[in-house]
Amino acid sequence: MLFPEDISGAGIKQNLSQFLMNSIAERVIFSILIIAACIPGMAQSNDLADDGKYIEIHQATKGALAFDALLQNGLYYAYPYFSAVGHPFLGDGEFGTGSVIFREKSYEGITINYDIFNQQIILSRKLDEMLQMNLLANEFISGFSFQGKHFIKASFEGESSPFFQVISLGPNISCYYAWYKERREVLDSGNQRIYSFSEQKSKHYLLLDGKLLRYKNNRSFVHLRPAAVRDAPKKYLKLNKVLVKDANDQVMRTLIEHCNTILDQISNQKGE
Repeated sequence: MLFPEDISGAGIKQNLSQFLMNSIAERVIFSILIIAACIPGMAQSNDLADDGKYIEIHQATKGALAFDALLQNGLYYAYPYFSAVGHPFLGDGEFGTGSVIFREKSYEGITINYDIFNQQIILSRKLDEMLQMNLLANEFISGFSFQGKHFIKASFEGESSPFFQVISLGPNISCYYAWYKERREVLDSGNQRIYSFSEQKSKHYLLLDGKLLRYKNNRSFVHLRPAAVRDAPKKYLKLNKVLVKDANDQVMRTLIEHCNTILDQISNQKGE
């Protein structure tokens, strides 16, 4: 699956993360230099910096502290909703195997989760037998696959979601879903305020003439098209008993392919 380039703006949080990580590394390097100056074999001269020793230590230490490219701009993640009712993730809330295109590089078979309330991708992996979770910066994600669904990073006028599930791509019509959850405060058995997450929901869109248009039911799906080409999809929906609000991905994929075929036929007839 090919994904378009990230077309969203850079994030302040991401730059702050990189600054903090670089700052920590520099502090470690400085500490090592101080220790090195106290070692007899290396402290033979007051001009230690002049003979290149400090430079060698600095470069070696920076190499040892080099961050994995995948996590270079990642923030450590700690789950904040242990007392909540429900969870903010897509599907059952469990981490699973997926793939991510990050900084234009594809990472396959990694363990991720998709927080659809905060619209964040979380990476989980073991480092030295310790489980570590990091947020992958949205600024550098072009697309990802998770739970059998393919997503792109995109920016459409009037829409806030950064990630859209690709249902079908076509020359005339494309179909996308945007997944989300809502959160509210409720009282638990001890009369304490806790969060409660809704069931996962999705907004459904058609991309027509470069514009992302939302549909909610069969009627709005049909009426997004010009009046001259509404009959064919209307008949298809009725004949196949399709309800676009509840149809699964494959049914919608077949429907969009049918709509593209009809529009191609109309276009060819006009060209004859």
